[in-house]
Amino acid sequence: MSQKPDSVDGGLEHREKKELVQTLHDLVSDLDEGGVQFLINQARILIYNKQVEEINKKIAASKIDGRKQKKKTAEVEKATKKPLRTPEVEIVERSNGKHFFIVVRGFRIYFTLNEMKKLVKMCYLADDRTDAAYRLYTWFKRFRSDFLVDGGIGSARNPYLDDLYTKLISTYKVRADK
Repeated sequence: MSQKPDSVDGGLEHREKKELVQTLHDLVSDLDEGGVQFLINQARILIYNKQVEEINKKIAASKIDGRKQKKKTAEVEKATKKPLRTPEVEIVERSNGKHFFIVVRGFRIYFTLNEMKKLVKMCYLADDRTDAAYRLYTWFKRFRSDFLVDGGIGSARNPYLDDLYTKLISTYKVRADK
């Protein structure tokens, strides 16, 4: 008659652990209080390390899943030949031409004619898009941080600033004041 392998019913591993626990129990009875405390601390460290290893495995697995998701997103963008989300800024000019709203992420942010003139001038003075984005970001940070906060803009490399530059240059011209 054949026997089941020990691993099927967990017998071998269970028996080995039971024997080790019994050996530890026998040895602990010969230790003083300091030795027992040392063993307790070591056991806690081993349990903690095991928990950390399990957490690290979960983190590594989630990073792999995240990479797979990024790859899928890139494949979808490539297949459709346009990005899934293009940042868009809208400039709304009031009928009197003295008040403006710049719409970013659904927020309508009010600007005066004087402020808009400054923004347009900055864009025309810039060497390129990157320089314009830097100038805009610096100005907003200094004078209109509400625009950066509402727009979720944390740096000069934010694509909303690039789009704002494009809209300002394509819509407005700099005039020499008399």
